[in-house]
Amino acid sequence: MEQFARHPQNPAVTQLLKTRPAMSSDRISAASLLCFIAAAAPLSAQDGGQLFALNCSACHGADGKGATGGAFPPLAGSPWLAGKPDRAIKIALHGLAGPVKVLGKTYNLEMPPQGAALADDQLAAILTFVRSSWGNKAAAVTPDVVKDIRAATAKRDKHWTAPEILKLHPLDEKPPLTDLVSHVYSGTWSTVPEFSHLKPSATEEERGGLISLRKIGKKKNFGVVWEGNLAIAETGDYDFQLAADDGGWLWIDGKPLVEIKGIGPSTPRAKQGTAALEPGAHKLRVEYFQLKGKKEIHVGWRKSGVNFWQWLSDEEVSGGKTWPEIMLKPEAGRAVIYRNFISKTTPRAIGVGFPGGINLAYSGDDLAPELVWTGNFIDAGHHWTDRGIGNEPPAGKRVVKLTSGPVFPEGATAHGYILDAAGNPTFSTTIGSLRVLDSYHPAPPDSLVRLVKVGGSASSAAVMKLADKATAGGAPGTYQVAGGMEILAPAARLADGALVLPLAPDSSTEIRYIWK
Repeated sequence: MEQFARHPQNPAVTQLLKTRPAMSSDRISAASLLCFIAAAAPLSAQDGGQLFALNCSACHGADGKGATGGAFPPLAGSPWLAGKPDRAIKIALHGLAGPVKVLGKTYNLEMPPQGAALADDQLAAILTFVRSSWGNKAAAVTPDVVKDIRAATAKRDKHWTAPEILKLHPLDEKPPLTDLVSHVYSGTWSTVPEFSHLKPSATEEERGGLISLRKIGKKKNFGVVWEGNLAIAETGDYDFQLAADDGGWLWIDGKPLVEIKGIGPSTPRAKQGTAALEPGAHKLRVEYFQLKGKKEIHVGWRKSGVNFWQWLSDEEVSGGKTWPEIMLKPEAGRAVIYRNFISKTTPRAIGVGFPGGINLAYSGDDLAPELVWTGNFIDAGHHWTDRGIGNEPPAGKRVVKLTSGPVFPEGATAHGYILDAAGNPTFSTTIGSLRVLDSYHPAPPDSLVRLVKVGGSASSAAVMKLADKATAGGAPGTYQVAGGMEILAPAARLADGALVLPLAPDSSTEIRYIWK
């Protein structure tokens, strides 16, 4: 609902709120495929780029590749936007529900109908923009075409589904692999044989451009080699994934990249490799043998840094996550807060992702920063999709577990936390007459600064544990903890192997956590 709240004065938004079908806020936030359009305040001229930036980029990204690391369907290069505009117009007018596959990845989100909120010229401007941006080269959309399709589908009162809309408007997709040929071999092997020394029993052109075992049928004890061309659009590092039961190889331009050895279990094993590739066609070769158990082969690829796989096989890797990745990260220089279950800390965890890739998980039960890490913050897809339950681990690297259990003496009471203008938290705790204000802010690239201020009676005193286990560092006031971290805390001391901080009234102490 955030998009609507930004423009409460907009009459188009008011109309949308009155006429749209009831649905939960998380279903609205998952609205996808073309754009999540809340009908911005009218512009003097319908500028598709401005309308897209204001209303669509939150879900589909300013670059059209899908926001939050590809959790939403991409528009860049999407065949759903190519050709005649009828398919895109109908989806925008009446919405789309259920599974849909875009550029090799399956999404199961929902786009609410936008017909009540968008005028014909607004919709035409947005579709013209997305159909001619990010490598898309489809023709402009006119308001008259939108008007005609709106009138022709006026009686429709439900979302489209992907099979339904594709039956009316099939995609003109290029196969993932071009010039793909499969060679089938008969034989019994426990490791990948030297196929170049063997004669195939059958060779076939795979016009669908997908690696598949469907044509093998019930055949046992065999091998298959697929050879084809993979088109690369831009220079960069590309990840390749091979999962097979039983074994196999993946080669790029005649060089071995990924190997799966021996006989596999019923669930395929998956391995990855990375290749630096230039634009153009690259030779892909996949070798596979089957001895016993299930017949499975899965091949995927992606540009390094992208959070989803495009599949070159007719089957995606089974098992694993069934929710989209929604990678939370700071925005506009402000820290992001995540209140949910986080692995290796207590149920009342408060996650904080700071700008610069510094993160912590503060336990509301133990009143301490129990986890700190660098890199990515949290993938919220598990908890934010279909009410996922369970703990979510930190999404980054160099995770350090500082403490487990209470860090203050018995009787300590939590009083919540406040955020400053940058989203940095300060936690408040009382211990008798002492009041402790515990603040955090990042010091990129590799340190977290903590400021502990203590107020209260001069007759009171206490200690707070900083780490369960620590050793003295090489310089005075420095301490080493597991995970390659150094704690700079001149006021702290070691006590029975733990690192503790005396809490003197009217004191202020800075602590710095440094990843070495």
